[in-house]
Amino acid sequence: MNFPVGSVVGSGPCPFDLMSTIKSLQDKHFNGYIILAVRGSFIEEGVLFFREGVITACVVECLGADKLVKGNDSMSYFANQSKGDGFSQVVSLTRSQVDLILAFDEKLLLDKIDLKDIPKIIPSVFVPTFSKAAEQKSALEAYGLGDLK
Repeated sequence: MNFPVGSVVGSGPCPFDLMSTIKSLQDKHFNGYIILAVRGSFIEEGVLFFREGVITACVVECLGADKLVKGNDSMSYFANQSKGDGFSQVVSLTRSQVDLILAFDEKLLLDKIDLKDIPKIIPSVFVPTFSKAAEQKSALEAYGLGDLK
């Protein structure tokens, strides 16, 4: 995932207390994102965006399993990642940078989230959710050259 770098204003290990971090960023009217990288069956990355302290967008990616989940469907994955073994960073952006990210990919947008509902989706322990596809194509097959085996 490629998003503006911005200024790293916080970092630490995962698992971490997602709710207290969200509340703190909300109180500060934060613009930017929390990025997580955790190890499950593969390395998973998740990004949760804030605009003026309001959670506005989310995306989760697992390159090893060739999965990308955006918007409302990604929020539970992100909450799960907050309990994984890895690291997190809080990256500050300008409001304009956040607006541009969201304008270029509206599928990242979330419906309005009530903070009271977030603890309901945060698991007590991390559960790896991505796995390899049952059928893997060889490098030759991926390029339509499967007959050259």
